[in-house]
Amino acid sequence: MGSVTARTDFRALDAHAEEAFKVVVRAVEVQARAAHEDPVWGWSGETRRRNGMTVGSPRDVVDQGTLRDSQQPAQYVNSSTGYGARISWDAEYAAAVYLGAVFRKRAYSLPARNVPRYALQQVDVLATFARALRARL
Repeated sequence: MGSVTARTDFRALDAHAEEAFKVVVRAVEVQARAAHEDPVWGWSGETRRRNGMTVGSPRDVVDQGTLRDSQQPAQYVNSSTGYGARISWDAEYAAAVYLGAVFRKRAYSLPARNVPRYALQQVDVLATFARALRARL
């Protein structure tokens, strides 16, 4: 009785997939920065911003640009189970803007304006990854 053994080496494919993943992350980084300026965020009433503008609803989340400009370059985390990336913002109020906040002393709350999630929804992750991978094969 005979047998056949087949072996393959996916390291080259894996390297191409990793680069395609980085293309997706870069697209999300660009979209996240731009998403701060999209006037899609609901708000009750009008606000006079520090930059002098009066804005109503819907609005963007840019006043002086500090939050938008605090976006850090993606940190990549590779493991045996796949690829990962973290995009973060280091403005001290990033979590309050993105997740919402309740201020007991001020007796009001901020609605969540989840710019990172919105930005991710604006990028067709699968199509972007497929295009980037095809370009490398």
